[in-house]
Amino acid sequence: MRHRPSPAGAAPSPSVNPRRNDLLAAFDGRQVLLDHGRPVRVSTHHAGTLVLTSGRVVACHPLCLPPHPVPKAHLMVLLALNHREPFTRTVAPGRYPVLLSVLHTGRAGSAEANESVAMAMVRFEDTRPVRWELASRGEQGTQVLPPAPPPGHTAEPDVLAFLDADTVERASRTSPVFLDTASPSAPSWSSTALTVDEASGANVIVFSPGRCTLPPRYPRAQSSWWGLAEDGRPVCLVTDFQHLDLTRPEFPDNPEARHARVRELVEQLRHPDATVRERALREVGGYDGDAREALAPLLAFILAPGSGPSEREYAAVAIARICAAAPEQVGLLAQAMRPPTRGEPLAVLLRAAAGIGLCHKTPGLLQSVAEHLLEVLLPRLAEDGPHIHGAIMGLIWDLDDQRPEAQELFVRLLDTVVPELRVAAAARLYRSPVKTYQEAAMETLAGILHDPALDAEFHVAAVNSLSAFPQLSPPARMALWHAASSPQPLLAWYARDLLRQQA
Repeated sequence: MRHRPSPAGAAPSPSVNPRRNDLLAAFDGRQVLLDHGRPVRVSTHHAGTLVLTSGRVVACHPLCLPPHPVPKAHLMVLLALNHREPFTRTVAPGRYPVLLSVLHTGRAGSAEANESVAMAMVRFEDTRPVRWELASRGEQGTQVLPPAPPPGHTAEPDVLAFLDADTVERASRTSPVFLDTASPSAPSWSSTALTVDEASGANVIVFSPGRCTLPPRYPRAQSSWWGLAEDGRPVCLVTDFQHLDLTRPEFPDNPEARHARVRELVEQLRHPDATVRERALREVGGYDGDAREALAPLLAFILAPGSGPSEREYAAVAIARICAAAPEQVGLLAQAMRPPTRGEPLAVLLRAAAGIGLCHKTPGLLQSVAEHLLEVLLPRLAEDGPHIHGAIMGLIWDLDDQRPEAQELFVRLLDTVVPELRVAAAARLYRSPVKTYQEAAMETLAGILHDPALDAEFHVAAVNSLSAFPQLSPPARMALWHAASSPQPLLAWYARDLLRQQA
């Protein structure tokens, strides 16, 4: 359904400078707008009528909807759970249209034609805003928001949902449906409105922005703004995907306020109310490097015997985000993983360590972090703990196999009792410039091939790892001849094929 090009429906007020900070220009099809300096067309589309039962608006990815994390949930889901918090400002309960500003590029009907969502707006009144305020969540004020991501980092969701805070719990049970109806893999934008409570009419407006031909050019890839009237009441809420060359309102940047907020959140970790503690845990990780001082309290929180499973998972996510932005702090995490830490607290710390790789913004710094953690975990390999083995396996593949420090760690792993780790470490040494390292790796793989107590999958993995080495050593060739006569047909075939290639 197409709406009138101007959602405000009235001429700009004399108090508004239409050339500055006017996000509503994206919803005016009469204007010629620019995207990365090229002229583009925009049109306004009605995505549905949002029913707000409490007036507390939530804008998030549908996967962020579950109100509580599942213990041991995937960290990528937990990383975004703070976005399910409603915005601080509220509006009157009611029914409000959701409008999409659709960006058109390429000639209509041609192969280059493309449509994607540039902005989305919930309109509360037919009044034009006179100023804009960055929308904050929970108790977070606009002056303590985390800093914008660095250039090149994108936080744009592939699906966005508008809903009421009272609807979050009901909507969480049907969130997979949202992903089916607004597919992020679709070449163009799409939207749907799903009712989740027939009695109140509460619903969720979901849309996929589609694939934009050019990436966001502004520092923060996604942000939401309140459009305010003269008396400060909200007249609209605009979520901006930063594709049009419009002048945005400035992002508040107050490091002192952020540090003060982090200290408040650390204090809330001792609050008797679990809801307050979980909100603090969700928020503190969003301050990234500004939350360095929270790292030690978060580690102590995980190690405390009274911490619940959900709270520990939130704390692990916060630790991962802080260490990714401030890798010099990883020493505190490594120290917490040393004995006598065991059991579930150690498993949570290991998940936090694995999450650093998901959050990091500077790939080069990840190498020293992985090496530091592996140094701590190697002495604990004697413990029969699948969590430790799994964490070490992940770190093996995080390391740069050309770094001398990493190669030394790989060589140490060749002597472990865990065959998976021996195969993985040997496979990473095939490019080592140190000949003795390559020979040690091939000798390890040959030993695995000669070990009848190991499952066939390890034998096949050893042959595959040997295939990467530029020249096989005599012990490796001998092991391959032995494997070529194996009763396991797949192993025999791989071994014979590799021998033919090396002939």
